[in-house]
Amino acid sequence: MYDEKNSSTNATIQCRFNVALFLRYSGTLVIILGCIGNILSIVVFSRKALRSRSCSIYFLALSMSDISVLIGYTFENLLYHGYNIQVLSNSFMCKSIIFLIYASTDISNYLLTLAAMDRCILISNSTIRYRFCRKLTAKLMIICVIILFSLINSHFLFGFHIDNDGFCLPASKNYNFFYVNHYDSYIDIIKTVLIPFIIIFICNIFIIFKYTRRNTLISSTSIRRKNRRRREKDRQLTWFLLSTSLLFIFLSLPSEINDFVRTHLSQKFQTIYACQLWASTTLFILIHQINHASHFYVYTLTGPIFRKEFQKLICLFQKQTSKRNLFHSLKKQSLTIHYTQHNDIDDRRLSSPFQQTNLNSLERLSFQLDV
Repeated sequence: MYDEKNSSTNATIQCRFNVALFLRYSGTLVIILGCIGNILSIVVFSRKALRSRSCSIYFLALSMSDISVLIGYTFENLLYHGYNIQVLSNSFMCKSIIFLIYASTDISNYLLTLAAMDRCILISNSTIRYRFCRKLTAKLMIICVIILFSLINSHFLFGFHIDNDGFCLPASKNYNFFYVNHYDSYIDIIKTVLIPFIIIFICNIFIIFKYTRRNTLISSTSIRRKNRRRREKDRQLTWFLLSTSLLFIFLSLPSEINDFVRTHLSQKFQTIYACQLWASTTLFILIHQINHASHFYVYTLTGPIFRKEFQKLICLFQKQTSKRNLFHSLKKQSLTIHYTQHNDIDDRRLSSPFQQTNLNSLERLSFQLDV
């Protein structure tokens, strides 16, 4: 989070380039594509072919948490600095949005960490995998992560308030010192980035080592042919994990380093280079949001099974639409046929008396001619 009260005034006067215009277009594009992609990821991972794996449960929860991160970023940063719309103008919105940003970011990072641990334990051939790599265990771990990091970040619910100028800032000087010099600098880096990075890095190295060794040792036996589909799903879920882990490392770390460096700069330096600091902070925050917005597109590029399920979803939607259109057209035709048949019956009923009189007149005429 950037200090709005110190940044906006100096930056708008001194900046040669329009940071708000850049944020308005690029930030809006990231939010729209990110929300669409995460919703599609939720739908695809909810399908029967993928939701049977515990790792898919983590990816499903990760997509939901990423949407929460993007919503918090929209309210706290994009609307105010991009569109000049102040949403954090009351105490409830101020506290809840700041809490949502930090809590959902932590939850997303540790859900990715749990997915890495799940893959690591699964391919380790240890007996613990039968207890840990299950859907029920994954759901319980997700609930524990949500509760834990909601409690850890609960101090935002009473530490922030709306000041006399209408800004959402720390409530007291002591909390402001703790937040700026401790929590938003090294505590947040260690908690949010460093610990997940170390765990994910160790798990990824182990996964790569085990997969390369397995490919060299395992021959094409009947057991392997029998379990080929299951292992293919596990392998592609592992590639999902590796790709999203790399994104997490390269896209999240710059923003956290920027927060740490900015808190140790002198006040004079921040005043002189206010424009450059504001522009770099905006860029790093946007890069951080790309991490939470790009997972669906990474899954689509790296996973044939994910693409196949997504294509099935599209084909199912098209099939249901065509069935619905066919049903409406058949219903319309049946109504038209029923209406025409009803009219034909009425015409025959009206024409029957006239036909009877014509027959009677013809009989009389033929009788007279005979006479």
